[in-house]
Amino acid sequence: MKISSASEKSKGVLLFAFNTVINKIDIDYVKIAERSARLITHTTGLPVTLVTDTDINSPHFDNVVCVDNTHVNYKVGQPGVWRNGDRFRAYELSPYDQTLLIDSDYLMLDQNLLKLFDVTDDYRIMSYNHQPKTGLWPDAMGAYGLQYQWATVVLFNKCEKSKMLFDLVGKIQRNHGYYNKLYHGKYNSFRNDYAFTIANNILNGYSQDLDQGIVWPMLSITDIVTSLAYQNNFITIKEKTAAYVIPKQNIHVMDKAYLLSDNFSQFLESVCVN
Repeated sequence: MKISSASEKSKGVLLFAFNTVINKIDIDYVKIAERSARLITHTTGLPVTLVTDTDINSPHFDNVVCVDNTHVNYKVGQPGVWRNGDRFRAYELSPYDQTLLIDSDYLMLDQNLLKLFDVTDDYRIMSYNHQPKTGLWPDAMGAYGLQYQWATVVLFNKCEKSKMLFDLVGKIQRNHGYYNKLYHGKYNSFRNDYAFTIANNILNGYSQDLDQGIVWPMLSITDIVTSLAYQNNFITIKEKTAAYVIPKQNIHVMDKAYLLSDNFSQFLESVCVN
């Protein structure tokens, strides 16, 4: 089969966002995705497609795909439902030849991910994660489980192996109880990270040595964020218990309440005017 040249391939970003309730608090994931899309467009110029079950008309999305999403799972230690499934439909729903599938809470502040469009692999998954205060985050699925692959960032080309990957993720979601026990997962709820880790392992002959990973680590802020500030290509991150100044770069911010805050809106304005 002839593969189109890189210049002929369509490229874009795909976001999934389903509003949910955690700890009796409504989390407007669609609004978070809208803010993330604004950063993506400003930083990379790539088109952005949103997959959601909410009727939305926003100038920050080039396409909106509405789907029925009945999948819910219960997050450990947090009462309420956690609607973060159906990511396996990304292959089917993406309008692009090459797709960056990213979490809505992943802030694209630099152009490093654009390098992935030049790779010849069928797909690439974020393999390494670190935090500012602890360094590399070598998290595994469990005491005897696989090393995490982070579904936060996945680049995939439309091809047979990528389709197999997403088909497997769907199978794992539908049977996550079985796969969680088989691979010694430490959480009972469905996790996209687990599903992509297991699917990648199966596709590579039950080996992590052949992993198609992204070679640089992802920076994650896991604590409660009180503010972000941008000035002179540096970002000041203030958490509840610490503060950091880092060069401008992509950041995975896991504090959803902060991403909906006025301070984050101000941070967006400061970044997008430069």
